Amino acid sequence: MINLELLSKSSQGERWRLAARQLQVIFEEAGWKVKSLARGGAFEADLLVRRRKVAYVVELKAASEGRSDRLIPLFAQAALQVMRGASKNALPLAIVSAPRIPRRAAEQVLEFAARYAPDLAVGVFDLEGLRLFHGPQLEDLNAEPVALPPASRSGSARDSRHLFSDLNQWMLKVLLAPELPEHLLSAPRGRYINASQLAKAAQVSVMSAFRFVQQLQDEGYLHESPSSLELVRRPDLFARWQASNDRACREIDMRFRLPGDASVQLRKVLNSGRACLALFAAADALHLGFVQGVPPHVYVERVQPSSLMQWKNLRPCGAGEPPDVVLRQAAVPQSVFRGMVKADGGAASDVIQVWLDVAARPARGQEQANLIRQRVLDRIISKGK
Repeated sequence: MINLELLSKSSQGERWRLAARQLQVIFEEAGWKVKSLARGGAFEADLLVRRRKVAYVVELKAASEGRSDRLIPLFAQAALQVMRGASKNALPLAIVSAPRIPRRAAEQVLEFAARYAPDLAVGVFDLEGLRLFHGPQLEDLNAEPVALPPASRSGSARDSRHLFSDLNQWMLKVLLAPELPEHLLSAPRGRYINASQLAKAAQVSVMSAFRFVQQLQDEGYLHESPSSLELVRRPDLFARWQASNDRACREIDMRFRLPGDASVQLRKVLNSGRACLALFAAADALHLGFVQGVPPHVYVERVQPSSLMQWKNLRPCGAGEPPDVVLRQAAVPQSVFRGMVKADGGAASDVIQVWLDVAARPARGQEQANLIRQRVLDRIISKGK
């Protein structure tokens, strides 16, 4: 499971993003349709969820600790905000979350809500599986924490910090590759019964594969079957994977030196070094895009003056110049460049990488990620619940 000790020390924004993704999984697994809302729109809230004839506008708050004296003030704030955004077509729902919440603390939030906001729907959940909800059609979301093996509750940095290292992300793609078409992910396609077989297929050291498999087993993400290494609890795994990818990447805006066909010049960039399309441009190349008007991003190994010399048809943008292309330094180069595919005559990031990357983009990124999930990844993620 998630390293709760590290998460409690993370930034407020990181905690909220992970909680929001986990909340989306909770609702979608129960058959609700989930839509992210923009502030200043029709609703002043975080999410709009709908199932059958019931709809809620949702305000979510994420605390660093699961104590009632932390949760109740956040709930009160969420309640005031969401009641402003409610309408006759959508009921208000205030939710609070923390990495770990004792059941008694969660019950105190519900008691506070019943006393001071009896007409308001309320939810409390943590990242260990506790869910307490009250409101029309919400009670079936309720659940108790999942009983985990001791190794997964230890909170050690080794168990969580490196689960999504560069090579580990590549090996996750290798395990998932048989379930994806080759034009969406370049990786060996086979079934592996142990770490040695996985290491050979992924072309990594046996020790790297062994540590990776051990982490998956410790955290409950591998099926306890001797037939093959089969990923389970995938909604949680993919939510964590996406959250781990929310990191800053170095980028530089570039212009083509000479006028001409932009697509031809972009192809020269892709063919002149270890490079591939990223983000929305990669989604377009995979025929999964819908966001227009964004300069193409290209993954490269390094963004620094010495490495820029190899792209002779590019120069850095001057002050006020709009970019023709944005070079983006790959934070996980092994995973990015081993998994990249040939698409429309050039190299592009694989479908999992695109889904991971666009979700963190502020401008329509989550919409693009949701489209990729609906069209390609949903069946894979839901397979190993």
